[in-house]
Parts: sequence; C-alpha cells; structure tokens
Amino acid sequence: MTRLLTHARMRYAFIAGAALWGGWLLSLLGGSGGLDLAGQVIGTDYLQFYTAGWMIRHGQAARLYDPEAQLAAERVIFGPSLPAYHAFLNPPFLALLFVPLSLPPYPLSFALWSALQLLLLALSLYALGPPGAFGKTLGWSLTFLPVFASVSFGQNGLLSLALLTGVWILWRRNRWMAAGAVSGLLLYKPHLLLGLLLLWGMEGPRGRRALLGLGLTGGALLALSGALLPEATVAYARFAVNLYPDLPSWKEFPLWHLHSPRGFWRLLLPGQPRLADALAFLSALLAIGAVLRFWQRHRADARRFAAAVALTLYLTPHAMIYDWAILLLPAVLLWEHAPAARPILRAAFALVWLAFFPGAPLTALMVRHLGWGIQWTLPALAAAGYRVALQLDIANTQPDRREYHTGHMSD
Repeated sequence: MTRLLTHARMRYAFIAGAALWGGWLLSLLGGSGGLDLAGQVIGTDYLQFYTAGWMIRHGQAARLYDPEAQLAAERVIFGPSLPAYHAFLNPPFLALLFVPLSLPPYPLSFALWSALQLLLLALSLYALGPPGAFGKTLGWSLTFLPVFASVSFGQNGLLSLALLTGVWILWRRNRWMAAGAVSGLLLYKPHLLLGLLLLWGMEGPRGRRALLGLGLTGGALLALSGALLPEATVAYARFAVNLYPDLPSWKEFPLWHLHSPRGFWRLLLPGQPRLADALAFLSALLAIGAVLRFWQRHRADARRFAAAVALTLYLTPHAMIYDWAILLLPAVLLWEHAPAARPILRAAFALVWLAFFPGAPLTALMVRHLGWGIQWTLPALAAAGYRVALQLDIANTQPDRREYHTGHMSD
C-alpha cells in the first residue's frame, strides 16, 4: 500500500475533506427553521447538551433524565417542528458545563461550541507535535471523518482528545498523580479510560499514583454532582444501571455509528445479541493480549501510551464515530517518536482513513438494504496496528532516546 500513496494521490484526502466540510456548511446555510437541508436539527446531538444546561437554569435539574421532561424542554427551545427526541445520556456534572452555553440562542451556542472544539483540536495537535509540522498535521486531521463528525454532530470527541493530550503531557513530565487527576475529567465517558487503566495497572508506583489522582477527581465530581444536582445524580445512577448495559438494543440507536467490537458483531449478526456480545468480549481479550505483548517489548512511554489509547477502542462497548477522534493522539505520537516507522505509519493512517470515509456510508447502505453490515474500522485498526507493531519491533534495536521515561523522578 505504501507504493500507492504518492503525493498526488494523498491530495485526494484534502479534496474529499474540503467537499465534506463545504457540503455541510452549505447544508446549514440552506436550511431553515433550525434544520439543515436534510431536515436534521443543526448540530444534531448538541441539542441534548444545550437542553441539559437549559433545564438546570430553569429549575428542572431533578428531571434531567426524564424523557418526557427532556422532550418538552427541547420543544420549548427548538419549537414544534422538532423532528426527533435527543436524549442526554452523560453524567450530570457534564450538564453543568452547558449551563453558561445555554444562555445564548441555540444557533449561536452551537457555533461557539464548534469553535471551541476546533480550538481544542488545534491546541492538542500543537502540543503533541513539532511546531513546524502543525499546519500540515491540522490539515490532515480535518479530513479525518471522526473529527468532522465531532464538530458537525455537536459532540465532544475533540474535548476527549484534548483531555487525553493533557494526560500525556503530564505523564511524560513524570507528574503522574496530576496526569491521573486530569484523566478523571473524562469520566463523562469513563469507557474512554479503559486502555489507560490497564496501562497504569502495570506501571508500578507511578501507575498507582495516576490511579489515585483519577480517584480523587472522580470523588470530587461525584461530590459536586451530589451537592448541586442531588436528584439528577440519583436518577443517573438508576439510569446507568438499568439502561446503559444494553444501549445498542434501543429501537432508534444508530448502530452503524457504533465503532467498537460490540457494534461490529451486532451489525454482522443482527438478531443474535448474545452471540455478538460474546464475540465482542473475545475480540477485546485478543486485543489485550496483543497489546500486553507489545508492552513487554517496548518500554518507551510514547509507544506504550499510544497503544493504550488505541486499545481503548477495542475495549469499550460504546465508541461512536466521533469518539475515534482520540486516535489522532497515538497517530501523532508515533509519527513524532518513531520516525523510522513513518512509511508504514503513513499506510496505516491511510487504511483507517479509508475505513471511515467511504466505509461508514457503505456500512449504512448495507444495513439499510441487507439488514446487516460490516464495520470496516475495527478490522482496519487491527491490521494497521499489527503492521505498525511489526515495524516498531524492527526499529526497536535503535530506539529514540526521547521516548524513554525517567521513572525515578517524583510527581
């Protein structure tokens, strides 16, 4: 595949990305009544976050997880033309973030949130890579479908990327407890911490300090939610226990956007959820085994951290298309810290990019017309990870000294 990636062909990604963003902006401008040209709410998922903040401001925090109350609030905000209900599914402390963002009108609030996400993307990439390559890295990242999805859906994938970037920066500086404390802010989607939890469980004293920091932040967020939103906190605990375990079985759940082993097998084996979930569990175990073997051979922090973030996407039962924006972190880390592997890395990036860009709509078409589908991203990530790991093994005889940690330093 590396022979096919000429500079001329690589430019097609920029053309495709420009067409994607341009088409979306035209759809927003051409719509009316808060809807785009496709008849969808502008910002799609952002309505649920805006509504959560609005409900807290209007004294309805106790009903934050009441579908009828949520729908009524969304209709007050959006109007009777609201085409569909958008459920707020995150912990109540995340809703507090959107209280000030619910002050301006919805379209302006969505524009502000989109600008904030793009700023977080830029800051993350600037912090991860060399300044001289920032412009090119940012340009490539904007062609990556999960980045577009996070912005156009009004989601929080780029916030997750920024938090994980902060964790990495603190971790490489040997500020282990601080790294864990920042990772606790990701508890609005705790499944995105699974890879790091496994890594830190194997890192001895410094891993335990990171886990302590994570626990402290988690306790603080729980105390904050309990103090400010007591009824919502109790309601969320009940909701998480009763509904989260089988979220993909919801009638309106967009299963083709679920990019995890659970989503892969449920798309491939419709009507057989138990078998699909068993195969997803087996896939996760195989991924853990592969990464543990990789960690045994590679002690460099950058490589281990990159593998932990990538592994997360195989461990989580619930990674939507926009959540895969966190894959930019291992991509930039490996590109910067393993220069000998760059030809293979370029091919790996292209494979995952292709699995998303034409692959995602192809999956949706298969589901619509065949009743089942193949989620191309999981096999693509596995193949890319395997090939990159082999190349890193070859280059491991002359590792980059910048990758190694100094474990004797204190937090």
